[in-house]
Order: sequence, then structure tokens, then C-alpha cells
Amino acid sequence: MDQETLLTSLAEKTKMEQESDLGDLEQFLTFTIDKEFFGIRLLLVHEILKPVLITRIPNVDDYILGVINLRGEIIPILDLKKRFHETDSEIFPISRIIVIMLDEKRIGVLVDEVKQVVKIQKDFISYTTDDLSLNYSKMVESVSRYEDHLILNLDLEQIVDFVSIVK
Repeated sequence: MDQETLLTSLAEKTKMEQESDLGDLEQFLTFTIDKEFFGIRLLLVHEILKPVLITRIPNVDDYILGVINLRGEIIPILDLKKRFHETDSEIFPISRIIVIMLDEKRIGVLVDEVKQVVKIQKDFISYTTDDLSLNYSKMVESVSRYEDHLILNLDLEQIVDFVSIVK
């Protein structure tokens, strides 16, 4: 085998290994709520907004801040800090609303700060059981480690189920 054929073969093998490695990765948008790290599967994130005027709605659960009008679509906004910690969120310049899309529904989630998109190997994701007795109830789907942080990855279906208002 000549050197050019060997280099081509090695390049193809490296490319195949990289592609197979990508298949073993999950991407999450990470953010903080009350200095704790959380993640949402990146594929479900529709967009990230700076805080806008939220219209309050009477007679809904207290963790539903209200609704916003996003280009003609009414979107409920959830305060996960209120849901998790029983304290109201304060909106700061670094706060963001993450708009998620699940089953044709858009829902906004107010977070303290959006951090970054991370790629985590599936081997480093631990799926939780009902033994998780945090304030997060069944809203946490899995836990993963990234650098020096534990990330609580949220189960968006559970979040959507908490919304008790109709679009």
C-alpha cells in the first residue's frame, strides 16, 4: 500500500469514527435557575427571547406568569423558579425566555441566564427514576455532568402537562 492510499484510508477511517461519535452525543441548551444548572434538548428549543411584557392571567397556577404575543401567537410563560423553589423570579437584563416547541405547542420558560449549548456523550447521561426527591418532582428526565457542573435535564412533556391554560 503506497503512502497516498494509506493517508486516504486513515482519513476515511477518522471521518467515520467522528461521524459515529456524533451519533453518541446529545445536545442541550444549558441555563441557570437560582444558580442551579438545567438543560433542555436543543432540538426542542424554538428560540430564545429577551424578556418582554408578560400579560398576567387571573385564576391560573402561580408559576404561570402569563402570556406573551410572539408574532401573533399567544404563548404561555412559565416561571420554573416559582415551580421549583416557591419563590418568584426577578427579571434581570441577563434573564431570558426560552421558547420550546413540543407536540405543536409553544411554551416559554423564564430562566435566570442562558449559558451555552453543550454536547454530552450518551454514556454520561443518567436517566432518573422516581427516587429523585427534589422539588423538581418528575420534571427532571436525566442528570449529566459537563465540566464541573451537574446538569438537570428537564422532561419537556412534564413541563407542558403543567400548563393549565388553553392557547
